[in-house]
Amino acid sequence: MNLVNFTPVKQIKASDEIGNQLRNAIFEGKYLAGDKLPSERELIELFQISRTVVREAIKGLEASGLVEIKQGAMGGAFVKLMTFERLTNVCQELFTMEKMSFAEVCEARLQIEPMVAKLAAQNCTPEMAEKLREASRNEEHILDYPDTVYLRQKVHYILADMSGNRFLAAIVKSLLQVISNATTKFEPSHDKVHPAGLHDGIIEAVIAQDGQQAEAEMREHLQAFTLRLNIVEKDYRDTEK
Repeated sequence: MNLVNFTPVKQIKASDEIGNQLRNAIFEGKYLAGDKLPSERELIELFQISRTVVREAIKGLEASGLVEIKQGAMGGAFVKLMTFERLTNVCQELFTMEKMSFAEVCEARLQIEPMVAKLAAQNCTPEMAEKLREASRNEEHILDYPDTVYLRQKVHYILADMSGNRFLAAIVKSLLQVISNATTKFEPSHDKVHPAGLHDGIIEAVIAQDGQQAEAEMREHLQAFTLRLNIVEKDYRDTEK
């Protein structure tokens, strides 16, 4: 009798299965950068498993760089920004060696992010619209948060995820990190270069699912922001001479 070469059956650990389901939820955009995953107690109830299994699954996500574990009353597992880390590091090295200009990175944003805003408008859902509104509201209370740079940029991160194109999203996030790192040395005033409310036009166009308007609003926003940042950078360099 001929025997078929079947593939051996692999028993998947419960923690791996839980981790895979959470990983898929992150990749599918159900949890965006900065979002908190369900608590241990919620996961235990959802999956009907032990606390040990939940913790092992979360540790696996942390080891793969998908989540960050924060301690304290408001702690938990938070989705990390998924970017081209190597690209970011290389760009930093190029800046240090003066082989890449700040203007080149800003130009890249100007070419890519308007297209991302247009795609985000096409994909906008009521849930995503509320995330955008919440990010906009938080900008008005920016001083209440320690990571003001991220909160100033959070709308851009949300729009990147909303684009539905993970490659474009990763590029946008990398560009944002490169610009943040490049401007740290001259510590621009966020209220001066990026006051609250600058995203309002983009947000309303995206929520209205008006792709062309969202694209135009993003382009105008980036042009104005880059101009203000260039002025601050020039003033810094002048004082260094």
